[in-house]
Amino acid sequence: MNNTEISLLTIPLGREAHDFARRFAAQQATVQKGKRVYLNTLAVYAVHSYMNWLEIETNLNQSDSWHPGNQAVFDIADLVLPGIGKLECRPVLPGETVFYLPPEVTENRIGYIGIQFSESLSEVQLLGFVPPIDAINPPEELKIADFQPLDTLIDQINYLKEVPKEKTIIKENSLEIKFTYPLNLVNLSGWFENIFQRGWQSMESLLHTANLAWSFRGTIQLGEKRFDDSEVILRGAKLIDLGIQLAGYPVALVVTIIPETNQKTHIIIQVHPTVSVTYLPPSIRLTVFDESGVKFLEAEARNADNFIQLQFSGNVGEHFTVEVGLGVASIREDFVI
Repeated sequence: MNNTEISLLTIPLGREAHDFARRFAAQQATVQKGKRVYLNTLAVYAVHSYMNWLEIETNLNQSDSWHPGNQAVFDIADLVLPGIGKLECRPVLPGETVFYLPPEVTENRIGYIGIQFSESLSEVQLLGFVPPIDAINPPEELKIADFQPLDTLIDQINYLKEVPKEKTIIKENSLEIKFTYPLNLVNLSGWFENIFQRGWQSMESLLHTANLAWSFRGTIQLGEKRFDDSEVILRGAKLIDLGIQLAGYPVALVVTIIPETNQKTHIIIQVHPTVSVTYLPPSIRLTVFDESGVKFLEAEARNADNFIQLQFSGNVGEHFTVEVGLGVASIREDFVI
């Protein structure tokens, strides 16, 4: 469908939107970066207003685009829709027929919405919606002409509200991949069936690609019971790259899940160094947020720490978020037990 066939919706931008944008822009290192953050903030706020009008819940504070550290490092304009996923809100400047798609926004998105700016920043137009792209071979840009009507976005949101968090199997070349849906929510219960979201894998698989084996010998103490590696302990891991903050060396985010007798699941979150590095960078942070976005656990690496760890218990169906950060950079992962 050609974009000229779509009736565009205009969203006014009031004082609150510009107050957020000015505050975030003022924290950037360069004028150019400040302008980019200003537009990203207005784009996110416009979609936030649109979602509120539709009575669809949003959470600005859970969005990476609302965290100054992420704004400084990445070009992101995501809006979190709780229980659904992250919607990327990309600014489109006057006269543009295509826009660049930063690598950091090509994964963990339920789709993309284009926000058309004019010379005046008092209002914007919503150009339409693009469904999730191929995260393995993502395009470098999106064409304005490829946007679909906003009704498609509403259909996508309604579908994601109803879709069960069950396994989906796809085949890429001769490799069969299992993952959970929605793509940006890590379903820990699925790990017992060897179902992992993209980017996540079992510890056994990761040990073939990263030097982590020395970090996982021994036992785990949980109350009065000790578990060793031969018992019912399931670990999943994902390599986390915080860019220039880690000088190109990723760390491993490791999640251990242990079923308990009282219908709860014990969860251990760890960050480990990879490759030939023995210790974590000092001051790397590990934080856990509850489903309402409130921080309830945090750990920070000291000199000569070879891992950091947090642990807690939760009920099936509970959500939580894990953040790994260093300096101004951070990456978040959303989980459901």
